[in-house]
Order: sequence, then C-alpha cells, then structure tokens
Amino acid sequence: MKITKLFLTILFAVIFLDSCGYSLRGSQLRNVSLDVLNLNFLQPNGELARILTRNLTTTGLNIESDVSISKPTQPNQLTLTISGEETDIRPVSINPRARAAQYEIRLSIVIRLEADNETKIESDTLSVERTYFEDIENIVGNQEEVQIIISEMRQNLITQVMRRLESNIN
Repeated sequence: MKITKLFLTILFAVIFLDSCGYSLRGSQLRNVSLDVLNLNFLQPNGELARILTRNLTTTGLNIESDVSISKPTQPNQLTLTISGEETDIRPVSINPRARAAQYEIRLSIVIRLEADNETKIESDTLSVERTYFEDIENIVGNQEEVQIIISEMRQNLITQVMRRLESNIN
C-alpha cells in the first residue's frame, strides 16, 4: 500500500511539473525547430561568443543537422547579431580610509534577430548587474573574485539570449 501511494505521489508530481511548463535549466532550446542560425559577433573570439556557441550546441541541438552556426547568410534563415560585451565597474560606497569598499559591475550586450529582412527582435540591450565588496587586505583575491563574478554574469546573459531566442522562434 505504501509503494502504491509513493508511486501515485511521484506520478502526480511529474504530471504537475510537466503541465505547468517547468523545465530544467539549460534546456531552453530543445523544442525549437531551426534549420540554420547565423551568429554575428562584434567580438567573435571573445569569451561570450565561445560560451554561447557551446551552449547552442549542447542544449540538444545537433550543430551538424539541426543548427549550423556560420558567417555567410543564406535566404530563409535567422541571423543573430550580438554586440561586444561592455563591462562597467563603478564604486558604490567608500570605507573610512576614503577608498572604494563596494563596487557595482554591469555587463551588457545588444542583440538583434533578423530573418529575411524582417526583424524578429529589435536592437535590445540585455544586462546583468552585481555588487561586490572589496577586501583591501586581499587584492589578489579581489581580482579572482571579480573574474568569477564576471564569468557568472556572462552565463546569465547567455541564458537571457537563449530565452529570447526560444520565445521569438517558436
């Protein structure tokens, strides 16, 4: 009897989660039918371009059959244009020694999606902001923390891009 109740509870939970639209993180583009996607980056060798390209190929889309990421444009295909990422770091508060104690980091990109001279997404700025405290006694640790924070922010931007793609392609 306990096994039956457990089975029914799990079955109900799975059906409920599936019906409400819940999906695991990173599975955004699984239901998109896409032949060709051109990616145009202002910084094609940058970290953002590398991570976005990797994420597009690892979300279940096969780069050879479902999506080809290429430079030349062909008719009837989508072109995603992504500007170079802009990083702004500004002090937010100061410590008693009149040095910056807290910083705000803002990472932003501009995206545009087009298909056959029709704009699917107008030029839109996507941005992520984070605040961090600087430890004046650990300068090396602060630099590493900033790099980790910027890396996490890039991943958040990529998630935003992929969600926008999913919502405008379907």
